[in-house]
Parts: sequence; C-alpha cells; structure tokens
Amino acid sequence: MKVIDGRGKDTLIRAQVERYVADVHAMLGDQLVGVYLHGSLAMGCFNPDQSDLDLLVVTYAPMSALTKRDVADHLLRVSRQPAPIEVSFLALTMLTPWRHPPLFDFHYSEMLRSAYARDLAGEGWRTWSARDQRDPDLSAHITVVRRRGIALCGPPPTEVFPPVPEEDYITAIIGDVAEALDRIYADPIYAILNACRTLAFLQTRRVYSKEEGGRWALEQLPATLRPLVQTALIHYRDAGHTGAFPVELLDAFRDYARQELKRTPVMASTES
Repeated sequence: MKVIDGRGKDTLIRAQVERYVADVHAMLGDQLVGVYLHGSLAMGCFNPDQSDLDLLVVTYAPMSALTKRDVADHLLRVSRQPAPIEVSFLALTMLTPWRHPPLFDFHYSEMLRSAYARDLAGEGWRTWSARDQRDPDLSAHITVVRRRGIALCGPPPTEVFPPVPEEDYITAIIGDVAEALDRIYADPIYAILNACRTLAFLQTRRVYSKEEGGRWALEQLPATLRPLVQTALIHYRDAGHTGAFPVELLDAFRDYARQELKRTPVMASTES
C-alpha cells in the first residue's frame, strides 16, 4: 500500500486499514470470507487529502438487520479517522451466478452518513434488508479487485470473486464517466481523470488508476487537451493547488470524451 504526498500520513492510513479489518473480523466472526482493498490505495496512488479507502467485504451469507446496524454504527465512528471509507458488503450467494448489476448486502460512503445516522437514531435501520439492492459500479470494483486488488484477509480475490464479463465492466465504467462528465464543472478532477482511465482501458484493455489514466492521456490525447489533464493531475496530487480549469477547455474535453465513448459498441447500444 503506497500513499502519495502523504506528509507522514502513510503510517496512519495503514493503521486505519489494519484496525478496520480487525474490527470487521470481530463483528462478523465465522461469517467473514475476506476483506479486499481496491481503488487508489491498492494501485499505489492514494492521496490522503482526497482519496477514499475503497473496500469490499465478502460474507458467506447476507447479514442480519442487527449486524448491519452494528456495521453502520461502527463506520460512522471510524470513517474519516483519518480517511473516509467506502465499502460494500457482499454475500457469496450474491456473486454466483453472476448478474449485472450485481446485488449487494450493505454499502457505506460518506455521502450516506446523514441518512445512516438518522436511521440509527430511530427505527429506520430495521428496513435495510427489506428489498434487494443492486449497484452497477460493483462490476467495475470487482474487475479492479480481481486484477489489481489486495486481500487484506481471506483467500486471493480471484478465488472469491467471479470473472466479470468485459461488456458488464465497460457498461459500468461508461455509465460512471457519463455522469461525471455531466458534472464536470462541479468536480473537474474526477471527471477528467476518470474519463482518461476509461479511454485508456478502451484502447489498451488494461485497468488504470485515475493517476495512471491521466499520465496515459498526456501521451495520447490531442495536444490542446493535455494542459487540462496536467492541471487535473497536479490537483489530484496536491489538494492545495490553485490552478484553474478554464470553462472552454472543460467543454472541449467533455465533448471529446463523449465522442470517443460513442465509438464503443456498449455505448452505442445504450443510446439506441
């Protein structure tokens, strides 16, 4: 696990990850299959000022409502100490036979903090298991964890997670990029670098991190767009950077990325 520009935070991040794995094992006991790291920390480009800890937790069977309550209460206490945690809990029965979008048992991110706190303050948590929940992003996360993830405990990822059909992976990443490009003014760093790593995959069939995708784009994108990618990379590495994102370049990048994505068969079938 590598932290970039950590300013001494790498030890804190490692300790947070190890502590969370131990806590999950204590909560789930014999029901725990494994805990798996994916995302920027697994791929060596974690920025402690703006990256999440991306995790997948696999259990033998779906968790009870009481266990989900305990898991959520624990996450409210340990996420952002120091890094925010984004984690999906999956039961083995949800992984095979493979279906896209896949089912998940429980999901936490900081965007859901207020909702979980509200449900835990009352009786809302009792309804968390009332219906099936699916997440197309999991097709991307599982692909990444199989190719570049780290087993923090449990068997290797390829022994736990089934292969994801390439069409499902492409559908997931293109859907995420399309949403990000729609919000490029609000979050230009994510939109630019996420589009770059997606375009890189479509050309090379290699799974890239956002930083790796940006570096690939500096060599492959039209010269007029490379300064924008360079600015996004600088911001990604240093949250305190003040470089601007000119609107006309954001528009040009968005239009270029959309046109390139339309060249893929999955995108064409989605729009038809």
